[in-house]
Amino acid sequence: MSGYTPEAVKTINEKVNDLLIHHDDLTKNPTVDPSVEIMKIAKACGVKEVKLVPSSELDGKHAVFVDGVVKIDENDAEGQQLFDLAHEVGHIVFRQYTEMLELPLVTTSVKYKAARQGASKKTELSPAERELEDFFDLFAANLLIPIHRFQLWEHESDKKIARAFKVEESCIRKRRSEIEFEARVLSSAMKPCSVEDIVDPGVELDVDKLLDLANN
Repeated sequence: MSGYTPEAVKTINEKVNDLLIHHDDLTKNPTVDPSVEIMKIAKACGVKEVKLVPSSELDGKHAVFVDGVVKIDENDAEGQQLFDLAHEVGHIVFRQYTEMLELPLVTTSVKYKAARQGASKKTELSPAERELEDFFDLFAANLLIPIHRFQLWEHESDKKIARAFKVEESCIRKRRSEIEFEARVLSSAMKPCSVEDIVDPGVELDVDKLLDLANN
């Protein structure tokens, strides 16, 4: 998939899994409700408040994060507003990439100039800034539609999946092609370990004693 590097897949997947494990509601059955508690996650990451404001206050952006407050365009659809919030969470948890882009994450292309947040709000960005915004769009999509949850719903229609995950239908269409690529990258990154790698040679096991304990 052009524009999305394996480094980006692994970096985003690791961070998303960490956020979900520590801050999402893991008691929900993902086959019934796969949606992510993005507001809960945002607050855990330092967001104190979310405000819907006129677009005139956002200087051409969908959302901004200032002094603990995320301001989101009130004219955006609800699914887009949640995506905007997830995008800002990306800026918060990946501050190091905002200040120093050393890891090749996204290669700018015509396709990605028109990323989920729309070309009209990205046309004035430099290539480096646009690359960064594309990365956070990808992060937001991964956070709101985690690969392992999407795979439980992929047989359903885009409309039904979008409603279940509380995002825009266009986001689901784009997510389908992304997840094919992500699955290949993550599968190839999983290398089997040998017994020697996981067994401490300094530990001696008394097999007869263990069997005796198990039988008693």
